[in-house]
Amino acid sequence: MSCKDTIHLICWYLEGRLSASVESEIKRHLETCADCHLVLEAAINTLDRYFSSERSTGAEAGSRAA
Repeated sequence: MSCKDTIHLICWYLEGRLSASVESEIKRHLETCADCHLVLEAAINTLDRYFSSERSTGAEAGSRAA
């Protein structure tokens, strides 16, 4: 799998939306490609920050309503 293909499919990979064979190809590529592995880590960190701030905002809104 190429870097372009891997990066294009990173979100679906993280969501578990890929077939087992494509997921295996991406895993193999990520094991050998430091650049794509950095993209994966950046995507994970971005999603973590987004969902963490979304939960915090929801909790703040709930506490203001109380």
